Amino acid sequence: TPTVAMVGLIEREEWITSQFFKAAGDVVILLGDFGDEIGGSHFLKVIHGRKAGRPPRLDFARELALQNALRDLIRAGHIRSAHDCSEGGLAVALAEACFNPAGQLGAEIDLGAAGEMRLDQLLFNESQSRVVISIVPGSAAEVMQVLKERGVSGHRLGVVGGEALTIAAGGEILRWPIAEIYDDWFNSIGALLREP
Repeated sequence: TPTVAMVGLIEREEWITSQFFKAAGDVVILLGDFGDEIGGSHFLKVIHGRKAGRPPRLDFARELALQNALRDLIRAGHIRSAHDCSEGGLAVALAEACFNPAGQLGAEIDLGAAGEMRLDQLLFNESQSRVVISIVPGSAAEVMQVLKERGVSGHRLGVVGGEALTIAAGGEILRWPIAEIYDDWFNSIGALLREP
């Protein structure tokens, strides 16, 4: 498998941004669009046992605009956490953001703005150029304005807090206790090795 490895220097320690939610009440925002590309996804392989479909397309200009905006928002001190939506899609990124080693935090998420997309497609597509961020509540308006000025889509999804990840979408409310999904995530390799 071809692998690309990169090394970089972060000039200031405060610019180091982890994937984990930091505090209850922080606002959760999706940078980029909701996406719809399910081909070649982890979901398709795990749930349907298929390796099929076209992999997600990458628009270099859109990716560059998103990454530049994200970097500048981090340097301006607005971003508390940032996690890309790659393997597994939006639902997996949201779940992994809840697994802070310093103290797990749930989130209340509403994906109503995503329209009438099929629920599995909305939650697990792997379209590119998407990052879940959390910010302090007082920064929300400024962050959304910066995104608009940069031509980067931004969707306010909900807030950090509680002991579960709750996602409202497509007229349904899905809820997973963080302790349970963390256990599944943390012990996944061991569980695979124990399978006959």
